[in-house]
Amino acid sequence: MNRFFVIIPLVTLALFSTNSYSSTNQSNREVDADIIRSGDPSEVSHTIKLTQVDNMFLPSEITVNEGETVRFVIKNGGNRKHEMLIGSMAELKKIANMRRMFPEKDHSEAHLMQLEPGEQKELILQFIGAGTIDFACPLPGHFKKMRGKITVEKK
Repeated sequence: MNRFFVIIPLVTLALFSTNSYSSTNQSNREVDADIIRSGDPSEVSHTIKLTQVDNMFLPSEITVNEGETVRFVIKNGGNRKHEMLIGSMAELKKIANMRRMFPEKDHSEAHLMQLEPGEQKELILQFIGAGTIDFACPLPGHFKKMRGKITVEKK
């Protein structure tokens, strides 16, 4: 009888966790597809520099125009590993919760950039639709403060 009460909740948790994680990835890709997609380096109209420090992104608010292709140069100026993930705030929250619950799991979300201290990387995005899209560091303990927003203004 005791095994029954232990096994059922564990199986339910495992099924719920796996299903939530896979649907989060799919939903994130669908939201992104309405506003952004990977950009062509030959079509970059301008560059935006972002710096990650140990509690924020600088700048945390960015405005671009619909149709633009932008090169983001992201530098981790902090002392800890950071990530930059782009998506809707609802999806970013789900992913951050999954990171907190399963920190050892391999994460491969669309539009994810991982940076070690002092490291710098580039991301080229084309903004195909007007609206807003969020970005954050989904690592445990980082998400509450390390957030930002990209506003895409209609052409």
